[in-house]
This record gives sequence, structure tokens and C-alpha cells, in this order.
Amino acid sequence: MESDFVQGYRDGRDRNSPPPSANRSAKYRHSFMVGRRELHGLNPIPYREAMRMAEQAEAEDANR
Repeated sequence: MESDFVQGYRDGRDRNSPPPSANRSAKYRHSFMVGRRELHGLNPIPYREAMRMAEQAEAEDANR
């Protein structure tokens, strides 16, 4: 099964994918945002910040 990180990123890069709602995991929403930023040509999130955000998403999902 594809991880939420991978699926969210792929969907974020797809122009036809609607923004995720709260029914998606925090990992999915984080990766969707990363993919969508790249799709629109925005500057990438600095590595350390992206890792901190990913860890935060994992912690949020663990507490669900």
C-alpha cells in the first residue's frame, strides 16, 4: 500500500485533485501541500523545516 506521504504528494502535483479535507491524514495533507507548492513553482521548503513539518504530521496522526 502506498504511504500517505507519497499519495498526498502525487495528488498535490495533480492539477485536478481538490485540496484535502480533515478526513485525510496529517501526513497526506502535509505532502499534498508540498506537491502543490512545487506544482505552482513556489520555492521549496527548506529541508530542516520540511522534516520538522513531516515529523509533526506523523505525531498528529499517531495521536488520532
